[in-house]
Amino acid sequence: MNPGKKDVQDVYMKYSGYAVEGSTYYEFEPIHLQTEVLYGESYAILEEDNTWEVDTTFQYEVLYVSDEGIILKKFHRKKLDNVQTLESHPLFQSAIWMIEETASEYINEEDIIQIVTNDVYASTVPTNSSTYRYLKERSELFEQFFEDLYSEMDNYYNGAKQNSPEKWDFANYLQTDYGVEFEQSEGADIVLSNCLGLMRKLNLTYQEMAEYFCKYIL
Repeated sequence: MNPGKKDVQDVYMKYSGYAVEGSTYYEFEPIHLQTEVLYGESYAILEEDNTWEVDTTFQYEVLYVSDEGIILKKFHRKKLDNVQTLESHPLFQSAIWMIEETASEYINEEDIIQIVTNDVYASTVPTNSSTYRYLKERSELFEQFFEDLYSEMDNYYNGAKQNSPEKWDFANYLQTDYGVEFEQSEGADIVLSNCLGLMRKLNLTYQEMAEYFCKYIL
């Protein structure tokens, strides 16, 4: 068994903004969203609340994992200066705004692997990691991303997926194809659970995770 990657999963979004009305400045509370569907590739299609005044400025961030890796995109809307209105779209019932991206950044999945494997037995996010702090500086969305990652790894170790046959399939794959020997121990269970959590979160194949295992864990 050697499953391949999916297209896109676990899309994280954040938007915040402000409005100026006369001499009064209004700041909107940042909104965080999570979905399993990405509505655009080189641009963001975001459904807006039409009751808002158009004289507003908004910043948007989108973080997602795809076949190309971990992608962070940022968008800026100042009033309606850089907005294209689409009267129809197959995903929406009403007219929407299409906002072109202002920045796009590729995050190396290996950075995520190293953060986890630097302390592979840690049960919580290593907030003292310099790489983790760097990613959080790039976007606050990474905070939720890592919380979900560690929750997923714990789910394989001590949750609903602890008896998942996929975990032992991967162990057999490592033993058969890479000559890795496992002892029946709590430590081995933790390591395998973390591998499965990383595979799920980063869309890694068995072979890709095995290569990282040999590089950073073995």
